[in-house]
Amino acid sequence: MRGCIEAEAMRVTKANKQVVQRYFASVTSGEGNPLDCLAEDVTWWVPQGSSLGGIYRGKAAVAELMGSALDAYSDEIPMEIEIRQLVAEDDWVCAQVEISAGTRDGRPYRNWYHWAFRVRDGQIVEVNEYVDTRYVHETLGI
Repeated sequence: MRGCIEAEAMRVTKANKQVVQRYFASVTSGEGNPLDCLAEDVTWWVPQGSSLGGIYRGKAAVAELMGSALDAYSDEIPMEIEIRQLVAEDDWVCAQVEISAGTRDGRPYRNWYHWAFRVRDGQIVEVNEYVDTRYVHETLGI
């Protein structure tokens, strides 16, 4: 019995990691919509040091947050997301990520993020975002 429970937990953990990987792939590739990875009742927390800081509740609010953030990046320089670490336990998946992109005025942007994603039934239901908000503000203006 214990072996079956452990095997199921490993299967769920692997599936949850795949949801997060699919989310990041859709952000950079343009294939698929990152919002498709989010549950309707998703909550997304952004640190208070950001002008976008706060808790966003629901897919519509998170979509607006994403649009505001993406508006700060260059359309000419493609965003690259490199997942440095992806660690999962139970319904949580934590990602250490390096983002390289360009700003609207053509300057380079490179920052390191940590996201804690909670996944339920194949969709992201909660996100806690950790980032150097001072650098974000000074470089991207948000």
